[in-house]
Amino acid sequence: MAKVESLEAPKGWLIDPHNKWAIHFDFKNVSNENIAADFTIDMWGVVPNGKPMKFKSRRKVTKQDSEKTWQQLIEANWVEFNCKNSKTA
Repeated sequence: MAKVESLEAPKGWLIDPHNKWAIHFDFKNVSNENIAADFTIDMWGVVPNGKPMKFKSRRKVTKQDSEKTWQQLIEANWVEFNCKNSKTA
């Protein structure tokens, strides 16, 4: 498998403009030599208190697909948010 150029990739949460959906971007090293990485995009339903609580799906993607999806969502008015700091009931 080809070496990942850099593990710098989108990481964190985006929420849609209507606060209905949240997407979590993450990546993990698969090997100690940075030969491969596991990039995932998880979609969550947001409950009324503003927290992503209803897991919908997971997609494994390449670094390039992760970056492309992140950029498309930002251009569609999704915004970054810190899930840990969001309100609780």
